[in-house]
Amino acid sequence: MFQRIARYSYAFLLVCGVGAGTTAATDTTDASLNEQRRSYTEARQALKDGNIARYERLRTGLNDYPLAIYLDYARIARHPGGVSPQQAREFITRSADSPLALRFLGAYLRAAGKSGRWRDFLQLMPEEPNSIDLKCYFFRAQLARGDKDLAWEGAARLWVAGNSQPGACDALFQAWQDAGGLTDDLVWLRLRNAFDAGEGSLLRYVARKSSSRIRPAVDTLLAVYVNPASLAARSLDPEDPLSADIASHGLAALARGNPELALSSWIAWQQQLRFDEQQTRLVESAIALRSLFAETASHRDWLDGALARLQDDILTGIRLRWALREQDWDALERTLPLLTESARDDNVWRYWRAAVQSRRGEVASAQAALEQLSGERDYYGFLAADKLGRPYAFNHLQLTLSEDSAVAELPAVRRIAELKYHREEMQAHSEWYKLLQDTSDVVRQQDLALLATRNHWYRMAIDAATRAQVWDALDQRFPRPYQVVFEKNADLRQVPSTELMAIARRESAFFAGAQSPVGARGLMQVMPATGREVASSLGQRHRESDLFDVEYNVMLGSAYYRQLLDRYDGNRVFALTAYNAGPHRVARWRNKSGQGVPVEFWVETIPYKETRNYVQAVLSYNVVFQYMQGEQQQTFLTPEELAASY
Repeated sequence: MFQRIARYSYAFLLVCGVGAGTTAATDTTDASLNEQRRSYTEARQALKDGNIARYERLRTGLNDYPLAIYLDYARIARHPGGVSPQQAREFITRSADSPLALRFLGAYLRAAGKSGRWRDFLQLMPEEPNSIDLKCYFFRAQLARGDKDLAWEGAARLWVAGNSQPGACDALFQAWQDAGGLTDDLVWLRLRNAFDAGEGSLLRYVARKSSSRIRPAVDTLLAVYVNPASLAARSLDPEDPLSADIASHGLAALARGNPELALSSWIAWQQQLRFDEQQTRLVESAIALRSLFAETASHRDWLDGALARLQDDILTGIRLRWALREQDWDALERTLPLLTESARDDNVWRYWRAAVQSRRGEVASAQAALEQLSGERDYYGFLAADKLGRPYAFNHLQLTLSEDSAVAELPAVRRIAELKYHREEMQAHSEWYKLLQDTSDVVRQQDLALLATRNHWYRMAIDAATRAQVWDALDQRFPRPYQVVFEKNADLRQVPSTELMAIARRESAFFAGAQSPVGARGLMQVMPATGREVASSLGQRHRESDLFDVEYNVMLGSAYYRQLLDRYDGNRVFALTAYNAGPHRVARWRNKSGQGVPVEFWVETIPYKETRNYVQAVLSYNVVFQYMQGEQQQTFLTPEELAASY
């Protein structure tokens, strides 16, 4: 353990500019640093145990330790309600370059708001904050200081939300309503928002606040919410300005379940009511989206006109993929011009525009478009290169540290190094995110990417290179950590190590502590249930916490990938799709025998955008890792994958 610590510290000092020949000084520094680390750990434990006297004794000797501010935070955040505005401001100033400042500010403001210390609240937060509960406290503070106009304006703006607001807002809303701030116009606005958000309980609650003047319209809106199809049998007064609202929001809801009825009803209602531009867009967008999802053939002609009117690239992209699924070249050619100018420049549509040109016999134009694309290092660039028989373009850029770089000496960087030593990975990543957020200079961003690479902070290097938009900095964007682990499991499962690295790069950006919102964990983002099944098949003992262990995670992830490859006869396209979306979806998305399409058509029309992007990214990353490994011949799609029917 001590040797590992010493090596780590010496490497850190080297990055900071301490050269060879300073071994004695380094040993002294290491000893001092190790003592500070022990004291820090003991101080944290003393605070946790409530032994404040011991904590304060230890804290006295840690003033120059990078994580001293974390001790101060742990102490001050225990009882934020007992902290004076001056003490709070002093801590926030001292911790301004760390995530702790905002973290404590939020805790302090909530404590002040809950206890009604409005003057203290406004001393720390004189401007409207971002989070909803703090906004409500802010406007209550304004009310307490006598600024009713500002308080009521804020209350009205927050009250009309389509979802329930936090309890911190209740007192503000009640005072505002008692002062007569609630109007039928605001009631109707919130009803519309709740309707669109699918918040039925809120809808019924707000309806009770309507006056008799709008009650008939409110009752109709509630009935349409319960049964949108009933709209067709209703009579709406064309002179009532609320009628078009009821019809438009009802039709948008109807489209979610029955786009055919929604379209026919929309055509009929347009003869009876006057709809403004916003209402028209609401209805037509909803009908178009659901018609496209359902691939409603009878709506094709109407969709052509609607897409031209809406100028919505998301909807147009869905229509284009429908055409690709059916290999409907006329529809593809007809729909491509409906994309906005910026979307037309996306590589995906440049590639398919070249395919249309080739189909029309415009060989020179198609060739020129593919040649341009083949210079790109991405899925479509590699497809284009294969079409032309050209080598892949990698455009590898080697970053160099700026001459006057001092990023290694930044307090945030020193804190990150220590947080990593103490295995506080999430805290370290929060520090890095804050540092990148506060760094606008591109050269400094690149220096941070280089620093992270040299310190083996793989995910941080990727994040910094992305922030700097140095897309060609392959050493930073495509590092090769855990080589021994990947190669061992690649040999064991008879798959290329570059494929395993490509999966891990896409899944977690090589962050071993990654956990997705749905529970996938570790480098290769193994789901707990999948991990149990694969571990059982391998005769391995399994604990969910082990999924964060690099070797165990790669063992299970690589074994699962091998199982998927075997299931699909070695076809990586299907295997990667299943790895991301599940084998049951591959079964649903595969075409029947005799109805297959070429690989690029099938990948392009994977229904889930996340899965489509995933498959394209992993296939492309594999090629990049082949290049980074020094392989002379890179393979994007195998001959068998190109020849297969999808």
